[in-house]
Amino acid sequence: MIVEDPVSGTVKNTSMRNKKVGVVILTYNRLHFLKICLCKVLAQTYDKMEVVVVDNNSKDGTREYLNEQEGVQKIFLKENSGPAGGFYAGIKYVTEELDVDYLWLMDDDFFPFNSCLENLIKNVNEDMMVFPYVREKNFATQRKPGWWGVLLPTQIIKKVGYPRMDLFFWSEDTEYLQARIIQKFKFRQKWVASAKGVHFTVRKTNYRQPWRYYYEIRNTIYSRLYIKETTGLRIYKLFKTWVKLFGNILLKENEKMEKMLWFFRGTNDGIFKKLGKRKELHKE
Repeated sequence: MIVEDPVSGTVKNTSMRNKKVGVVILTYNRLHFLKICLCKVLAQTYDKMEVVVVDNNSKDGTREYLNEQEGVQKIFLKENSGPAGGFYAGIKYVTEELDVDYLWLMDDDFFPFNSCLENLIKNVNEDMMVFPYVREKNFATQRKPGWWGVLLPTQIIKKVGYPRMDLFFWSEDTEYLQARIIQKFKFRQKWVASAKGVHFTVRKTNYRQPWRYYYEIRNTIYSRLYIKETTGLRIYKLFKTWVKLFGNILLKENEKMEKMLWFFRGTNDGIFKKLGKRKELHKE
């Protein structure tokens, strides 16, 4: 139903007020962040929500905490499947098992303002993906879709499928939200400046463990060569990224030899399409 607000004169779609949202929060060994994120989500001014937390096999008391929370559905994975596997599990469950119109997706370090979802709902429709204005902890801004509060209609998900589990970590959101939904399937996107949130994690020198370098360069190479349209400009940007990451190891990082080893392995695996989780890099 379309009505005109008698005070402001603006036109509003009142039918959106009854839309139900499935919220997917992915967490892994960051209970301190999860508590804040969950508090922020449950305090939203738009409350027609089904909240689902996907725990990527945390070892920090997350399971015990979640088992005490009422009104929150939980998915406990048997092993850490990375952001790709975690969001795959959460999106699949909500899409197939719950009766919702939209999915609101976020990592545990995204803290939405209390009106974030309401403002997203006001701007979304059945063939459009919307995402909020995101401020990083260091005051940088994100104005593109990612695992920081993107809102997707279930109708889009049913057409494009779920995230790729074989990417495990890094670029999985780019492949899903940008390369697939926007570029391949041509769905519209909209940045909603009035919907706000904070992405709290800050990356610092020496923050990348060897496994992070492996996945970052592997999936970046794979994405630029095989997912996105390969052009001379993309190859140039890929080369710059490769040099920058390698330079970071040489000039800024500790454990240089181990990080270079996995960096070169990631380079090789990205070129030759060897994807998936490298279990020898992870101690569960």
